Amino acid sequence: MKNILYSNEFLKDRLAFAAMRGSTVYQNEFNRLSNLKVHRLDKPTIKEILQTYWSDFYDKFKDNLRPSIIKNIEALISCKDLSRGYFFYECPNCINYHLTGFSCNSRFCSSCGQKYREQRSLNIQSKLIKCPHRHFVFSVPFDLRPFFWKCRKLFDCLFHAVNDALDLVLSKSKAAKKSDERVGYVAFLHTSGRSLNIHPHLHVLIAEKTIDKLGKQKNMHYFHFKRLKVSFMYCFLNRTNLAIKESNDHSLYKSFNIIRSQVIKKYKDGFYVYGPANKNSKSYIKSSKNTADYIARYASQPPLSESNILSWDKDYSTITWTYTPHEDKDNPVTVVDDAFDFIKKIIRHIPDSKTHVLRYYGFYANRASYRINNINKLFSSNSISYLKSQLKWRIMIKRTYKYDPLLCLCGHVMILNLDSSYFGKYDWRDFNE
Repeated sequence: MKNILYSNEFLKDRLAFAAMRGSTVYQNEFNRLSNLKVHRLDKPTIKEILQTYWSDFYDKFKDNLRPSIIKNIEALISCKDLSRGYFFYECPNCINYHLTGFSCNSRFCSSCGQKYREQRSLNIQSKLIKCPHRHFVFSVPFDLRPFFWKCRKLFDCLFHAVNDALDLVLSKSKAAKKSDERVGYVAFLHTSGRSLNIHPHLHVLIAEKTIDKLGKQKNMHYFHFKRLKVSFMYCFLNRTNLAIKESNDHSLYKSFNIIRSQVIKKYKDGFYVYGPANKNSKSYIKSSKNTADYIARYASQPPLSESNILSWDKDYSTITWTYTPHEDKDNPVTVVDDAFDFIKKIIRHIPDSKTHVLRYYGFYANRASYRINNINKLFSSNSISYLKSQLKWRIMIKRTYKYDPLLCLCGHVMILNLDSSYFGKYDWRDFNE
């Protein structure tokens, strides 16, 4: 990296000038130059792929694209596009300036999505009480997965079925029902597997406590797994049957009922439910730190990390990417997709507008949050406020790329000039700097 930098006289002069302003300015400028695209590995990004093929893809498949897909992809393509608007930062000491294009704020965007995921993670952490949590996974068999894309109400059915099943399994005594004891859990919807296949499933984080309407706590450690699996299966099938029937698609309803009968016979022990059997199990989350790590990993996880994209052959319009199967983690699989096929695989996992992919239940639900107001939380409100303050774009760049984008070459910090900023069709009051 150093040889590349010093081979360019212009960049060499910039570093020499920065060195005259002190080691802090020099290191900041060195890190800034090191992160220039020309010095990074030439790995393709999803944004670059979409910028190249989206117009042709849209013309060919526009009649089959959901509005949320079009909105998210067009936002991603125009993310940080200076022609659509920018903030203008100027140095108070010299003529240098910095332009920051407007973010698309799409959860599908690799850069904006990272901030979205961290914000979502912090929102979850602000609610969780300080106690052990268990990680469950609820999934439906291959036979039923195509129905999710034909009737998107089934994603709601999946959430409701898990909630119904847990209510049935965690049955309460008369005294518990009278005091309205509730368990608390958070459910995350994922629609894809590692191979970008259609694999709707829920990750559920369950607190090992019940809390009644007066705030009294009780430990809860036992889960009847056999009953949970069977309950989940019947709850999901019943809700799905009703949802597809209400869709008035008679052919879909007929095909579902044929599959439904086959599924009941095939899965006599119920649908797949994974969870720790005891405190020594791998997915048993004991400490607050492990709980936080779990949330950061699973909250709003993208269908494909850009680090998995190996190469892009523009001549043949193919994308080569890799994934590690759950069943064979020592042997990664490499896939070569046509560009259009690759785009199809990733955009189908974009949720519909206003679809909640993360939901709170029990005493974590908003309507019951008063029960945990006086209970020790995973993080204090001051800690959450501080962590949220670290999500500003300048701080995130400093943390990720190790340089301050507003530290000028002369050693002064640039300041925002709204009069010189360009807002395009937006109003500056729409932005929260």
